[in-house]
Amino acid sequence: MMFKELFYVANIIDYARVVTLYWAITGTGSTFAGWYTVSYILDAFDGYAARALNQESRLGYYLDMIIDRMSSCLCLHFAALAILSGETFVPPSCAWPCATMLRVCIVLVELAAHGTVMFLSEVLGVHQKQMGYDYAIVRKYLSDKRYLFWACVSFEGVGLGLIMNSAPLVLLGLPGFVFRAAANVTRLFALIPARAEKEKEKWPDGQRGDGEVPKRGSTDRLGHHRAASPPGAQVVRRARSNS
Repeated sequence: MMFKELFYVANIIDYARVVTLYWAITGTGSTFAGWYTVSYILDAFDGYAARALNQESRLGYYLDMIIDRMSSCLCLHFAALAILSGETFVPPSCAWPCATMLRVCIVLVELAAHGTVMFLSEVLGVHQKQMGYDYAIVRKYLSDKRYLFWACVSFEGVGLGLIMNSAPLVLLGLPGFVFRAAANVTRLFALIPARAEKEKEKWPDGQRGDGEVPKRGSTDRLGHHRAASPPGAQVVRRARSNS
């Protein structure tokens, strides 16, 4: 990594995202939601800045990926806390099951599913968007930008709705929340060790050997802004070993 990459505009935007996330977790309710939303909006611009200014970098790729996961985990965590503390419309009798569901989503969706996909892509050299494509829900989730954007915004909206105690926002986002969670858990199931070899046989030889070239914006968090990077998006060349 070159020192100057630390000061790329796109990476500075990511640093700002971390600061706004910190301000979010120091507040509650609408204060949390406000700063979190600012961080989320900044997420839409770092990829464009990197491409427009020719400042693509591997540092930016990993910053983007890690901050995305950190953001979603924090939102779900504080939503669970709000439920357990009785600050939401969720009835006390349903508080523990709902909070547990959110924490399960942190583990299965944000950490296990996304972590497995990134490991296979970065370490084993397979293409992210071919994983689990046998399943209709995964194809719909990854191949249609409209569904992807709706699902990702809804997923965040449910967490923010609970933190702000807004029942309409939660109800509006719930279908997309369930869709995104189901798609990612299905994807994880398709990649468990017992199915790994069978799944890998479906990947073309070129993808098995070369993998997916890291791009800022290759995650699925903001749909068109993130996962559907247009031609000419960030490309980071990795030297190939001769061994």
